[in-house]
Amino acid sequence: MLLIFDLQNAPSVGRFDGRHGSHGFRYWRPSRVLLAFLLTTAAGLYSAEAQIDRQDRHRVPAAFMTYLGAEWLERADRAVEEEPQRVLEAMAVGPGDVVADVGCGSGYYARQVAPLVQPGGTVYCEDIQPEMLELMQDLAADENVTGVQAILGTLTDPKLPSGQVDWVLIADVYHEMSAPEPMLAGIRRALSPGGRVALLEYRVEDGTGDQIKADHRMSVRQVLLEWKAAGFALAELHEFLPSQHLFFFRSTTDTAEVSLEDYDLFDAIDTGRVEAHAFGGGNDAVTIRIRRTEDHPIVVTSPVGTYFRSEGGPRDMLARRDGWVVLSDAEWRDWTIGSVGRQRERRIPNESDSFEILPPSTEPRLENLMYQIQVGTYTVANSPTLYPFVTSGVEQAAVWITDSDLDYETIAGDVEGPRMPAQYAVAFALVFADRAGVDVKTRSIWKDSEQVFGVLRDRGLGLWYQLKSDGR
Repeated sequence: MLLIFDLQNAPSVGRFDGRHGSHGFRYWRPSRVLLAFLLTTAAGLYSAEAQIDRQDRHRVPAAFMTYLGAEWLERADRAVEEEPQRVLEAMAVGPGDVVADVGCGSGYYARQVAPLVQPGGTVYCEDIQPEMLELMQDLAADENVTGVQAILGTLTDPKLPSGQVDWVLIADVYHEMSAPEPMLAGIRRALSPGGRVALLEYRVEDGTGDQIKADHRMSVRQVLLEWKAAGFALAELHEFLPSQHLFFFRSTTDTAEVSLEDYDLFDAIDTGRVEAHAFGGGNDAVTIRIRRTEDHPIVVTSPVGTYFRSEGGPRDMLARRDGWVVLSDAEWRDWTIGSVGRQRERRIPNESDSFEILPPSTEPRLENLMYQIQVGTYTVANSPTLYPFVTSGVEQAAVWITDSDLDYETIAGDVEGPRMPAQYAVAFALVFADRAGVDVKTRSIWKDSEQVFGVLRDRGLGLWYQLKSDGR
């Protein structure tokens, strides 16, 4: 997860110091450390920008959080927000176990695991920042936690001992791995026979993780695409946490374990593994009634931009985000897919309105747009990355800008909301549409762009508008 600091107004920067209490900091003036942070962050952002147009475009890795944001990891509300005790109960670690906390940061999880594996167990605390490892050791010493061992890894290698680790824990870190393939290979090598990985990521699909920036959360679909390709099989998928997915993976070479099979929605329909039909769920959702025909539990995922074509009128809908459902039995399930309407002049669909379920490629322009909204970031020249706010008004305005040629006044009246004035909704929508390849300057709405951007105080949006107006 990434914290954004106002570096221009900060007289000094510091790191969290456990020896000074839960809110203590050691401060020093910005120096080579800060410069390195900025350069590393910039490199990560440009890397993300370069990857966004990949054909497979599963995700855009986030810039990693430096030790300067370590206080976030030790925040008092974290136990309530993430319920780590439930994670550890599900893992069922015990005396003698060897656990590796990859990307351990300040050791928030590692310090809780360490007492559970005693006597005889070990917790490897791996991180790529020596400052984080120093902090972890300081906090462990303050709390009289023993059995933790620091490992300085790299961006491509966790440096874990081969074949010795019973559990690898990756808590809200995987989305920041700029080189996931070699990292996953190293994690796989580290597993003992029967060893597992516990992966935590904030949810994309249902909005419960929306307090976290868009590129710092992942969908089930995104995770499975990458982890299956890396030689892992899904053993369990838990959704009991307030806003995070909890995956348990095993190596595909571990034949003693049974995996939980997963399927793309359209593959599952085409191969007869599921029966499904869709109907209206109101202004911002479509309901898929689905059941499996397999004789064992399965996970079904759907891609962002899934197109729902209305039967009998202009009520087409687009899936806002990736979706997932666990079909644990053969009974019918109602699967709610958050969606946005395509047509401006439309009747709100209800349960009596049925839809044809079509792949996102049905409308490529809108598919790309919805993907960009799910990704959530936008880099402008040498500016800081924008993190555009996403509301239903922003999504709706972006769809209309991409799909139609509507003026500002026509759109503004329908996207105004309690969380965001119309000007901001349209401004962020223009950013997303531009990112999706729409030439926004040729649209009718651009003639009123000064009316939109002239009243905004967001520096990122201001810079974007300036550069766009200058033709850059």
